Amino acid sequence: MPVRPVYFHRLPEAIAVFERSSLPWVDRRQVEETLGVSKTVAWRILRKCGASEGPGKSLVCRRDGLVQALRQLLATGECDRELRRRARVEQAIEQLARLAHSLRAEVAENQDAERLRGAAFQRLPEGVELTPNRLTIDFQGTRQFLQRFGAVVFALQNDYEAVAAYLEPGPDHSSQA
Repeated sequence: MPVRPVYFHRLPEAIAVFERSSLPWVDRRQVEETLGVSKTVAWRILRKCGASEGPGKSLVCRRDGLVQALRQLLATGECDRELRRRARVEQAIEQLARLAHSLRAEVAENQDAERLRGAAFQRLPEGVELTPNRLTIDFQGTRQFLQRFGAVVFALQNDYEAVAAYLEPGPDHSSQA
């Protein structure tokens, strides 16, 4: 699989920078700094855009020619595909960061954590009301919400039969587990 240029997302900004420039020529260093690429990549970009050898064997390109070539590159489907791929990767990373944060969220510590893990149907915390048709949780803030919601989850895990009998009175509740 060919390497995808990492500078595609910077093309619109780079084009604007080069258009504002009053210099007629652009050299490798300007391309390198504007697009945030290595010397080698800047050299390849310049070659692709019609650069020629300048003073001191440096590589230079006419500014207007470079801008036109970069605009054409930006208009290609390859550039659009890479921009969409990059957006998907960024979105996935953001989701993973949110997940990692939620996994690190401390809900309770020490005795409060033990009490939470030991929650049972008959000992739901204050602010949690369970009726046969409704679950109501009163809370203030994320931490209290997580503690009270967690107590309900642990009560279901620890005391499922009692919860099932309360919610659906009948002969057999174990088949619903």
